[in-house]
Amino acid sequence: MTKSNLQLKHLKKSVSLGNIRQVIEELIEFTEGSTNHMTTEIYHVAARYRQLEAEKLRGHIALQDYKLEYNSITFTILEIIDQIQHSAIGTFQQVCPMEQIRKELAMLSEQFKQTNSMRSLASNFRMKIHIARKMAEKLIPWPKLILEYKGTKDQAMICAIGRKVKILAEVTDLDILETIVPNAENDLVKGFLTNALVELIYAGQLRWGDEERIQGMLNIMQEGAEEVLLTNIIRVQATLDVVTRHVK
Repeated sequence: MTKSNLQLKHLKKSVSLGNIRQVIEELIEFTEGSTNHMTTEIYHVAARYRQLEAEKLRGHIALQDYKLEYNSITFTILEIIDQIQHSAIGTFQQVCPMEQIRKELAMLSEQFKQTNSMRSLASNFRMKIHIARKMAEKLIPWPKLILEYKGTKDQAMICAIGRKVKILAEVTDLDILETIVPNAENDLVKGFLTNALVELIYAGQLRWGDEERIQGMLNIMQEGAEEVLLTNIIRVQATLDVVTRHVK
C-alpha cells in the first residue's frame, strides 16, 4: 500500500467518525497545486460545508434540513476520496459500466426528491443544484444514455439534462429538450432548461427552423413564470432574435 492510499484510507475512517471539517482540510492540502479536476470539486464541497455550518450556527436551518445536506456532503466527500484513490493507482480514467451509471443516477434522483421536505428554501435550492450538477457530470460521457430519458417527468433528470446541455451544447439536444420542457414543474427546473437553450443559441449550430422550436419552448416556460425566471426568458428571447437576425 502506497503512502497516498494509506492517507486516503485514514480519511474514510475520519468521515465515518464525523470529522468532516478535518477531512476537507486534509483533502485541500492533499490536492493543493494539482490541476486535477477533483481539486475544484473539493473546494466546492468545502464551500457548501462552510455555508451549511454557518446557517446552523445562526439558527437559519431546520435540523432535518441540516441532516439531509450534511449527509449529501458526506456522500460527495466519499466519492471524491474514491476518485482520488483511483487516480493514485492509475485508473482514474476508468469508465463505469452504463448500468452502474443508471443506478447512480437513480440514487441521486431520489436524493433530489428528498429535498422537497426541506423547510429552508436556500438549502433546498443549494442541494437541488448540487445534485443536478452531479447527475450531469455522469451523463456527459454517455450521450446515448440521455436518449433513454426522452419525455421524462423526473424533475432531477430534467435539471441534469439542462445542466449537461449548458456544459456541452449540441444542436441534437433540441430533440430531447422539446420532450421534457412541458414536464418542468417549477421555476428552478425551468431555469435549468432556459440556461440550456441560451447555450444552444450561442453554440452557433442552429439549423433552419430551430429558432421556432426554441421560441416554442420559451413560450411554454413563460406561462406562470415568476419575475426572475421571466426576466431570464425575455433575455434569451432577445438573444435568439439577435443571433438568428429576426429582430422583432
